Amino acid sequence: MKKTSFLLGIMLCCSLGSFSQGEIRLSLNDALNLAQKQSLQALLNKYSYMADYWAYRSYLADMLPAVSLRANPLVYSNASELRYNWETQSDEYVRTENLLSDLNLSITQKVAATGGAFSIQSELGRVENFGKNSYTQYSSRPFRLGYQQQLFGYNDLKWQRKIEPLEFEKAKKDYLQSSETMNLTAIRYFFSLINASIQLEMAKTNLENSDKLLVVAQRRFELGTVTREELLDLRLANNNARISVQEWEMYQREAKESLLNLLMLPLDIELDIVIPDELPVHEVDPQLVLQKALENNPEMLELELNILQQQSNVDRANRARHFQADVSLSYGLSKDDGSYLGSGTLGEVYRPEFDTYKQVAVGINIPILDWGRNKGRYEMARSQLEIAQVAASQSLQQFKQNAITRAVAFNIQKSRVESAALSDTLANESYELTMTRFSSGQADVLRLTSSQKAKDSARLQYISTLSDYWINLYTLRQMT
Repeated sequence: MKKTSFLLGIMLCCSLGSFSQGEIRLSLNDALNLAQKQSLQALLNKYSYMADYWAYRSYLADMLPAVSLRANPLVYSNASELRYNWETQSDEYVRTENLLSDLNLSITQKVAATGGAFSIQSELGRVENFGKNSYTQYSSRPFRLGYQQQLFGYNDLKWQRKIEPLEFEKAKKDYLQSSETMNLTAIRYFFSLINASIQLEMAKTNLENSDKLLVVAQRRFELGTVTREELLDLRLANNNARISVQEWEMYQREAKESLLNLLMLPLDIELDIVIPDELPVHEVDPQLVLQKALENNPEMLELELNILQQQSNVDRANRARHFQADVSLSYGLSKDDGSYLGSGTLGEVYRPEFDTYKQVAVGINIPILDWGRNKGRYEMARSQLEIAQVAASQSLQQFKQNAITRAVAFNIQKSRVESAALSDTLANESYELTMTRFSSGQADVLRLTSSQKAKDSARLQYISTLSDYWINLYTLRQMT
């Protein structure tokens, strides 16, 4: 078994080694899939969503009945305590020694509509006193029903019930949007490498052509058909072409390493980049884009949540200005057994003929004089709410306009790409003809240089337009 595992380990290492030193043919879809599966940003997006998911699960669990068991098995005390002596009508220290035990089982249910909480409890206590009159006493409350409620106060549970589901819905949409943001990052890195590779390819081609033309120009200079100034210009262009090759080799390496780091691939892999010439989407409906953006973009929920938060703050500040009361009600059964006259038994405290247990507590809070502090907080909260509502209206209007504008702008991307591709083809053919004419003495250096610049510019413009198409496409996906 160990031998088999060892051989498998060697095979795995060999396969990884050959993979890391090989070449990968990488299309745009391949890059997007790798970015979503194994990039660090994709992992961070997942963990961020899971944190929001468990926060929402905690909220849901908090609204369910909570069952808890509290116990103090042993509490031993041997100390002097201050007690009142009825015979002498004075306080005096008395040495006591006892052993206490208690057990409490409770079930609590919050009520979001009112902000209160119901509770059901069952308690059992035992005390064993030592000394001259040693005895054991038991006390039970088999059943106690209680309810706590804040009257006229701020109901935090009611606002949580409105806000928490929207927070989780926003978290889900944020996760989907972050995936599209990850796609946009991968597209930019992908086309950055394409641009650097094409720049390097053009620099090498220009250097190769410059070497050939320099030989032709030297021959024509000897024949007197090229001036010395034109020959020097070609030598300068040849030297600049060599410098350009060195620079773009460095830029291309940096762009490749950036893409490999994003995709979590070994840096020694050679990439064969496939230019995405096929356009999957030619036109979109601006109204449909707007509809989907309003339905799915988390920014809409962000605006709604901001207004809800401000409304919650207004409610809190408003209720703090007025009369408030806390009410606590409880009813149950209780029974004790045992005293200094004789020890009790555990079974006795659970036999019928229980005593009833009742408790009512009311607490009030009336602000009398606060020098306008609560009123100021209320007015400030109202102002913040009005600001949030105006800002939400403005943001919504800008969002709608931006969605329509991006959809309309995308619809002309296809024609821009086609025009740029045609310009690239024409400029390349023109340069080939100009080179031929220069070799035969029918074109001068100025015309040749101008044609070369036009060719390079058209090629780069095509790649830039193609990049704009894909970025605009995935920006629409991110928005909707």
